[in-house]
Amino acid sequence: MRPIKVRYYLFGFVIFLILKNILTTNPQWVEQYYTQGVYRFYLRIITACTNLFPFSVGDVLYFGVGVFLLWKIRQIWKKHPQFNKRMLAYGGLVVKSCLLFYMAFTLLWGLNNYSLPLSTQLDLQQGYSKEELLDLTQQLIGATNDLQLTITRDTLTPVVIPFDKKQMLADAELGIQSLSRSTQWFAYDNQKAKGSLYSLPLTYMGFSGYVNPFTLEAQVNTKIPASTFIVTSSHEIAHQVGYAKESEANFIGFLAAKQQQDLRYQYSAHIFALRYCLKALESEQTEEEFNAIWQSIHPGVHTNLMENTLFWQSYKSTTDAVFKFIYSNFLKINNQKEGIRSYNKFIDLLIHYNKKEPIF
Repeated sequence: MRPIKVRYYLFGFVIFLILKNILTTNPQWVEQYYTQGVYRFYLRIITACTNLFPFSVGDVLYFGVGVFLLWKIRQIWKKHPQFNKRMLAYGGLVVKSCLLFYMAFTLLWGLNNYSLPLSTQLDLQQGYSKEELLDLTQQLIGATNDLQLTITRDTLTPVVIPFDKKQMLADAELGIQSLSRSTQWFAYDNQKAKGSLYSLPLTYMGFSGYVNPFTLEAQVNTKIPASTFIVTSSHEIAHQVGYAKESEANFIGFLAAKQQQDLRYQYSAHIFALRYCLKALESEQTEEEFNAIWQSIHPGVHTNLMENTLFWQSYKSTTDAVFKFIYSNFLKINNQKEGIRSYNKFIDLLIHYNKKEPIF
């Protein structure tokens, strides 16, 4: 059988983009027919299959695709001894692979980026003032200090999460399930998070986890600190159930962790949100004002806040910067116009939801 020529792939891709652009002009269509329709049906089926395996099927799939591509590269090398033909064949392989990846990514998961924003579904305002950010931060500091003192019995000792990563993955599922029942925002069909087989490479790339867009498995980097693990696991399951935007997955992950029965998990959720608020506040305040706020935080909380920063700094490299640049632009292509900075919209959701349904 003769291979399909690149021009046919390109023609099919153009048709695909036209249909995609028609569908995504209306977020309600995407929400009704894709997120709550096709995607939910596929998620239920694929989850029932991948849950049969204790390891990440998607990670194994990626390995298999890598081996196949290496085999194709070798075949092209052997088939085309002339440099020009060889480079042309390699170029065709790259184009075909990229087009197939993007179309499969979009159809199996990526269209969730174009569904109704969570702020619209919850009827929340958008945008916040410096005063609103300061007020939320102070509420968070008070709640976090109280939890730290309750758990450790003094202000100096950082909170330690004693559970192993396997237990926390299971507990994250319970948190998401509990949030689904209490809010009715989304359907939970036995989705679960799994430790990634590629945790070390993910660490050097600067990622805490990801959702495999083909097997829809929520993958968590098992190298990250235990203090952030429950929120990260909940965040990835939120992606899995259809919240594609990073800010929305942060928000769902935070609420799911905060609903946990164990106070140490609740504390992890508070630390997660406080870290975002402090980072945003630092650019809004003078050095003296920010230092005064920082000094109001218990020393034990300081240690937990710095734990995550010190961990990522120990693995920081040029590789991290390159992959963050690529990922940021990938988010922009997929309707997250702020790129990586879309994570900061989490604060927006938190401020206005806290006004509507006080959580601190």
